Amino acid sequence: MSIGWNPFFKNEKKTCELHIIHNFNNINFYGANLKFNILGYIRPELDYTTLEALIKDINIDIDVAKDYLSKTGYQNFKAQLN
Repeated sequence: MSIGWNPFFKNEKKTCELHIIHNFNNINFYGANLKFNILGYIRPELDYTTLEALIKDINIDIDVAKDYLSKTGYQNFKAQLN
């Protein structure tokens, strides 16, 4: 999840963007009600010089999140979803 101004895109309002790691087929979440837990912090918001650098860091964030979510302490949260 990104909470902030997204300086690369020059947002004028603070936003909250949830990144869903699981791949769902043909599902559009726009307008849907979602429940989620904030379980940690990965990195500060940065202003990127290129879109490619932003995408690279997002992919690193995904890897870090998956690593944390695979740990025993986080499995209880995953079990709540089933």
